[in-house]
Amino acid sequence: METPAPIRLKDALALLESGTPVAVRWVTCDRRRKTGGEFRELAAARIGSGEPKAPPAPAVLTGEPATVARLTRDPDHTANATRNLLDTATGNLVKIHIYLLVAVAGRKVIL
Repeated sequence: METPAPIRLKDALALLESGTPVAVRWVTCDRRRKTGGEFRELAAARIGSGEPKAPPAPAVLTGEPATVARLTRDPDHTANATRNLLDTATGNLVKIHIYLLVAVAGRKVIL
């Protein structure tokens, strides 16, 4: 059986951003907790927008002024080399580091 040709990271990210759900495999790593090394896989995933499906709950008046930093926080995916993947089967968002991607659409990811 032939193995599919490898895919470059740039092309793998473009494939994920296209909106078509594809199989994704990555390895976990948490340097702070010194855990990881487990392979995780999603059968059908695409880049998630991070937008909630339901409207946000009404604001609670606390007497403190609302600031933009408290309402939303910019994830800065480019600087942190992360992306939110949307598991199309469950609707859950999963944050991954792009350099920990192992395979996309059954093709090995190379830098």
